Amino acid sequence: MQLISEKMGQEIGKVPNRISREHDPEALGIDFVDVAESHVLFFGRVKDFVHGELPETKSDLSEFDRNCELEVWLQGIGASRFGQLRSFIRLYEAHFEFHRHASEVLAMIHAGSWIAAEHLRRSELSQALRRVLISLTELNESINKPAVSVS
Repeated sequence: MQLISEKMGQEIGKVPNRISREHDPEALGIDFVDVAESHVLFFGRVKDFVHGELPETKSDLSEFDRNCELEVWLQGIGASRFGQLRSFIRLYEAHFEFHRHASEVLAMIHAGSWIAAEHLRRSELSQALRRVLISLTELNESINKPAVSVS
């Protein structure tokens, strides 16, 4: 399965490199590929909602903000192990922005502001997703770099 379709790639812009599974997800406490994929799929669901494919109830929308594996990791084991890395801080900030913009889009949908919701989805939310994917890649690369020793 291709993670980012050509059309979605046009919406979010070029994402450098691919996130690889060089580390054992259990050792890291998270699978970067899985969380990247879940955020891309979430972005696609938001697009579906903006285009009229709404879920049955409002609570179906709120589940997205409550069950984010990356959020739990960023505030827990990720922060304790990698919080000193600049790439971790960039990921933390990008991830916060992504969910904030997603919540704003969903609120606009519920308010009936479909055009405004689509505009926000295509601009801020798509750029926030791009930053999340780039930051995940950067953090993965930072973790993969061997430690430099000075003698």
